[in-house]
Amino acid sequence: MAPPLPHVDIWIFDLDLTLYAPEHNIMEQVRNRIAAYVEDYFKVDQARAHQIRYDYWRKYGTTLGGLMVEHGVDPHGYLDFVHDVDMSLLQPCERLRTGIEALPGRKLIFTNADAPYAKRVLEARGLDGIFEDIFDIHRMAHKPKPATDSYDALCEQMGIEPASALFVEDSAHNLEPAKALGMTTIWVNHSGDARPNYVDYEIADVASWLAGEKE
Repeated sequence: MAPPLPHVDIWIFDLDLTLYAPEHNIMEQVRNRIAAYVEDYFKVDQARAHQIRYDYWRKYGTTLGGLMVEHGVDPHGYLDFVHDVDMSLLQPCERLRTGIEALPGRKLIFTNADAPYAKRVLEARGLDGIFEDIFDIHRMAHKPKPATDSYDALCEQMGIEPASALFVEDSAHNLEPAKALGMTTIWVNHSGDARPNYVDYEIADVASWLAGEKE
């Protein structure tokens, strides 16, 4: 059952930790792969590698951003390495698929990952074939969310009128540029933090929200 949002006809979803829960441990694998890449690239120990990973993430939005800007790292090779993770930890969710399929209008993925990885996640969750397109880090010109240029590019390239669009995302700060454009914003709150004023709705689980269940 679709939420009562009749003005929305474009449904935009983040991928990681939005279309699956943190306990699936996919992002922990990715973070460890990033640290392994950094460890090898800089020839540092694991603790220092994680610190570099985190520092670049804080400064540039992704570790990749820092590696590209400061060291000219090739994004394709990097992403192939860090996304080589075990997808068997994800399971299909028929309830989630049914809820997304029932939404009236277009459905898109907007992710700081790349499209090949996103497709693997969607297949593992049983969500393949229901999204029109994947707007990934390469199509953002490697300017990750929450860079406003990437939201502008999404809207321009995909023909999106923000006032009729809704964005679902687990990182609250990535919803601020969407709200500034006029999108309806839904935050999948895994942290227990207070809801920022640019978040219209706060949920705990996408499948439950789409089913109209009380959380």
